[in-house]
Amino acid sequence: MLRLVALLMLAASPFVASPLCAARITGAHYAEPTTAYGHGAVKNGEYARMVVTLDDGTTREASFRKSVFEDTAPRLHDFDGDGRPEVVSVVSGFATGAWVQVWTLDGQDRLVPAKASAPIGQPHRWLAIAGIADFDGDGVDEVAYVDRPHLFKELVLLPVDLTGEGMLVPTARLGGLTNHHLGSDRIEGGVRACSGQAPVILTADADWTQIMATRWENGGLMATPVARYAGAASFASHMACN
Repeated sequence: MLRLVALLMLAASPFVASPLCAARITGAHYAEPTTAYGHGAVKNGEYARMVVTLDDGTTREASFRKSVFEDTAPRLHDFDGDGRPEVVSVVSGFATGAWVQVWTLDGQDRLVPAKASAPIGQPHRWLAIAGIADFDGDGVDEVAYVDRPHLFKELVLLPVDLTGEGMLVPTARLGGLTNHHLGSDRIEGGVRACSGQAPVILTADADWTQIMATRWENGGLMATPVARYAGAASFASHMACN
């Protein structure tokens, strides 16, 4: 993994929280668009910095020396159930391509990398996050993403367990699915999470003719066509809870 530089920056005076009043992340966005990586897979989607806002109004920043944030937006999600969300981003290394990077606050409210997946292993190879949920019902939330949505087109489940050591390792894969048009500024589809129902991942099939609903069934991912694909708006009715 490439070395992290300028890991944090406080926008106000330094503040060290006790465990009883630990800060909470309330927002995150990418900043400082850059052409240093020069991939162009996501329209206006390569950034030099990520800025995280805390509930006390201060901010923290993260950046890399030989990597960029390549994504549409950071995502907030509470993986460990402590009521304080972590941040999920996609980072692309100049030599290694994209990986999933999870961030958290340490005991002194500094923004630090918590867990990461292995990079794809080749520059200008990207992944598009579909959503986050406990798809297989084992109590651990997974990041669902499409590995190389313009080339490989494989849906991946990546469990995020913040306890223990080691990198994040995918536990399930299913080919023939995609969620991003090359050069677009949006990831299409997403995750339908309705009360009392298992979460469903909505993507297109590999040639963008069908909307596909993927669920965890019988120990693996199962995809079913649910409608003809007719542009990004055609996902809307399938994202709604009935």
